[in-house]
This record gives sequence, C-alpha cells and structure tokens, in this order.
Amino acid sequence: MGVIDITGLLVFEAFPYEMPHKIAVDLLRGFYDFSRDLNAPVVGGHTIINPWPLLGGTAIGISHPDKITYTSGAKPGDHLILTKPLGTQPAMAIYRLLRDTEISIEALFPNISLKELKQCPDIAIQVMLTSNKPVAEIIHEISINAATDVTGFGLIGHAQEMAERSNVKIVIEQIPVINHCIEISNILGYGLEKGVSAETAGGMLLSIPADKIDLIKTELKKKKIPSFEIGKVLSGPAQTLISDHVLIEEIKSGIK
Repeated sequence: MGVIDITGLLVFEAFPYEMPHKIAVDLLRGFYDFSRDLNAPVVGGHTIINPWPLLGGTAIGISHPDKITYTSGAKPGDHLILTKPLGTQPAMAIYRLLRDTEISIEALFPNISLKELKQCPDIAIQVMLTSNKPVAEIIHEISINAATDVTGFGLIGHAQEMAERSNVKIVIEQIPVINHCIEISNILGYGLEKGVSAETAGGMLLSIPADKIDLIKTELKKKKIPSFEIGKVLSGPAQTLISDHVLIEEIKSGIK
C-alpha cells in the first residue's frame, strides 16, 4: 500500500521442543537484523511450541491517506510492471526434493543439469530476501493508479483482485520466471505458465499511467530493482487473461 513509515513489528515464532535452542535464537536474530536494515523496529512478539518451525509477524505503519496506494485504482491505458520474477514455489520444491527424497532428480528432470537445478532455490532465496520497501518508497513519491504484492494467490489471483476492485480488464503478455522453473512447474503441476503458482515474498504488481511509465522505470533502475513490463489494463469486464502469445522470459541470475 506504499506505507513506508513502519512504527513497529510484532514477531511470532513457533518451534518444536527438539529443535536446538540456537536455531530458534538465530531465527529471531535474522528477523531482527533484516527489520533493522529497513528501519522497522521490533517492539515485541509471541513465542509458542509447535510441531514445526514458524516465523512471521505483523507490521504497523502510518501514512498520509493521500500517499496510500490501493488495488482498486487501475485505469484503462495503464501499463503493468512486475518487480520480481516468478517461480518461488517450484524452485523451493527442488530444494526439498534435493534434500529429502530418494527419487532420482536427474530422471525426473532429464533436460536440466544438477548444477542448474541447485541454482533455482539459490535465486529464489535471493528473490524472497529482497524487500519491497524500495518499491513502496518510489510509489510514495510518484503516485500511480494501483498496486498489489504477488504472493500466495499467484500472479493471476492478485491481478484478478486488482481487476475486480478496479472494474477493468487485465491482459498478461509476458511472464518473467526464474530459470528452468517453467519446466519444473510443468512436471510438478504448479501452473507457473498460467500464472497460478503461489509465490512467497513476491514482487509488486504496479498499474502505472502511460505518462509515468518511463519515470517509474528510471527510479526502479536507480534502486537496482527489475521492471518487467508484463501487460496492460483495458476497459471491459473485470477479468484477467493470459495472452495467447504470452512471452515467457527466463531469469538466469539474481534479481539485482
């Protein structure tokens, strides 16, 4: 929503009895260090015992109402920018398969080398560890029509929310993905090529007026943030469509 003045974070951590105490402490330390670098102070939280580890929290911030960006303002003629490649779900599935399974990875993915498979989660981790706050800072200063993050409902799910709340038609013409994640998704059935694969800590989807698109791209470039122009906003019924000629762009390194 473009709120950049974060007054405090409440942290939630859960871990099993058998997990070493040092790991629980290091998880909190990592959360604290990441938050400190964003000038987002940790002010409290809650810890419980749970069968598997969990770590998260709630951010509280303040903003002038005129500086908040909603999902409901997209207008026909807008350009759609995505600030991170997609594919964290299939990429992290590779991490689990390499770590936990007896299955022959080479047999499951015969067209991808083991080295390339191992690179997928490395890129995904870099993507997930990259904060969206710099994007929020840009749209805080240069107003755009609408924005949303792309997380658990995938590209189509979050774009559809924007389409419905704005009463516009969204057409996706390009899908940037982590290298090899389309092939991995096809084999594992995540639907990345259809924009339905879930994302974790995904990028921002920005609906930008045509007269501001170059300025926003310039500011994103200054902050070393990718700007994938993935589609357009049209008048029409509130829906999101993947173009019949959608371009799949594979990203072969980290996002910076």
